Amino acid sequence: MRETKQDEFEKYKHEVDESVLTAIDSTKRSRKYVSFNDYPWAKLKNELKKAVSEVTGETPEQIELTMPPNYVAGDFSLEVFSLAKKLGEKPNVLAQKIAEYINQHELVIIEKATVVGPFINVDARKQKLYRIILSTISEMMWYYGESDTNAGKVVVIDYSAPNIAKQIGVGHLRSTIIGHALSNIYYETGFNVIRDNHIGDWGTQFGKLLYAYLNWGNEEKVAKNPIEELKKLYIKFHEYAKENPQANDCARELFARLDAKDSELIALWKYFRDLSVESFDKIYQQLGVRFDTVIGESYFADQADAIVNECIDKHLCRKDEISNAIVVDKIGDIPSFLLKKQDGSSLYITRDLATLKFRIETFNPSVILYVVGSEQELNFKQMFALAKLVGYLPQNVEAKHIGFGLVLIGGKKMSTRGGTVIELQDLIYTAIKKSREILLQKNPEISPSDLDYVSKIVGIGAILYNDLSQSRIKNISFDWKKMLDMEGGSAVYLQYTYARINSIQKKLIDVYGDVDSNQDNEDITFASNSEFDLAKKLMIFPEIILQAQRSDFPHYVSKYLEELAQLFNSFYSEVSILKTEEKKLRKSRTLLIKDVALVIKKGLFLFGIDVPERM
Repeated sequence: MRETKQDEFEKYKHEVDESVLTAIDSTKRSRKYVSFNDYPWAKLKNELKKAVSEVTGETPEQIELTMPPNYVAGDFSLEVFSLAKKLGEKPNVLAQKIAEYINQHELVIIEKATVVGPFINVDARKQKLYRIILSTISEMMWYYGESDTNAGKVVVIDYSAPNIAKQIGVGHLRSTIIGHALSNIYYETGFNVIRDNHIGDWGTQFGKLLYAYLNWGNEEKVAKNPIEELKKLYIKFHEYAKENPQANDCARELFARLDAKDSELIALWKYFRDLSVESFDKIYQQLGVRFDTVIGESYFADQADAIVNECIDKHLCRKDEISNAIVVDKIGDIPSFLLKKQDGSSLYITRDLATLKFRIETFNPSVILYVVGSEQELNFKQMFALAKLVGYLPQNVEAKHIGFGLVLIGGKKMSTRGGTVIELQDLIYTAIKKSREILLQKNPEISPSDLDYVSKIVGIGAILYNDLSQSRIKNISFDWKKMLDMEGGSAVYLQYTYARINSIQKKLIDVYGDVDSNQDNEDITFASNSEFDLAKKLMIFPEIILQAQRSDFPHYVSKYLEELAQLFNSFYSEVSILKTEEKKLRKSRTLLIKDVALVIKKGLFLFGIDVPERM
């Protein structure tokens, strides 16, 4: 019997190994890349770079090109202050030289330039640029936004990471959806992405759970409602330990036995783990979240001693003479920390070092992201610093802690042991219910099947967007009125804009028989400033994705999408496509709104948010 239970742990490790091989294979598959230089925004910047190079003799790696506010004359604005400082010139003098070059040469996209201080305001050949933008999006379709900027590189993204024997609470929501969004955003810029769910399935807390189950657990109740019962047992342990602190010592002893692979405890641990992973998968399916590998801390538990011994051999840590714990002394301004407890059991950081070493050796990544709450900032500083010293983290690999704020309930942090956690499943149910109410108010004639379908998309989208539309470093709470506001600042606002465009196209079919927007590029035209402004906004979508990837801030995409939707709704209020009688202009406007719908759908897809075809 003992041998069989020990084999269970080895079987689990073998299953993980198989998933790792599959993930590695996925990074080797060929994929179609879009050259970033093929985008209109890149072509425009390259024209300006050439002008700067001709004037200064130097080709800048980056130029500060923006779209100025409406009160500034010009379609684009180039700031030369940084370049002038580098060259030792006065900014206004350098700006004048570059503007004169532009005005004296016939460029493809740029028509003329004027100078205001250190800024060069550039006017484009509008009809030409408009044609380039719309035709590029229509040709690339779903690939629009992707680029080859990081082609061939591998990124490992560690996100979600719930603890087994617990429901996924709202506290794990942020890691899950920020990590999922970053996975999609990194993929868009050419990275091969390894999505890893590093679940918490090892550590002292499992000694506490084992203590509670062995003392108070009811096998029938756990079999009937496993996660809820295990959660109750965990909470009960902490209540009991307040009055009986010796229970904590017993729990530590149980974990030490688990760490040593006690067969009876391994069997219980495996039971808890299997039930938990099954529960997690149901939530992930609802959110549209997926992983390439699910490698728990337990996979690396056996490697903890080797990690510690190597650090000792390299004189990077020492055994404390009083406690026998393994201590890493202060590294620079980073305070000292433990690698091993006095009872000999491993710690998070020890297993994290083993995980980091494994990821670099196995996946050969350029970047590793740890999407974990900001309160763990010191832990990652300690881990990265030691990993560099011991040689696990080479200079050509960038390891980043992607911190984020808390999810607050009533202004307070949630706690499992305090019984104040909101389960994610309950949050999803509430969001869908509230979405149904709003949709019925807006459209009482909606069919029951459409109502079920759309309310689910809108409800889940509201949860995801509420987080991703804000800077990840901020704390967030839930304001249902804001989350489901069709007037702006919400996923449903963008979903409704997308559905509105679909409705316009259907009306065009009724009036004109079709909405065929295919036409020769030279026939693409516009007649109002709002059309051109909308096209300019579409043009920078690939650049926004690249900025979101480089900064690791998904909310850059949401801010962009809201501005795009606002520009579309302004255009829609000003221009009637249905009343546009001139065929080329009508087809051009149809193409424009089709491209807007595509970018909204693609942008929300990066967040894992779907769009209903009608609302």
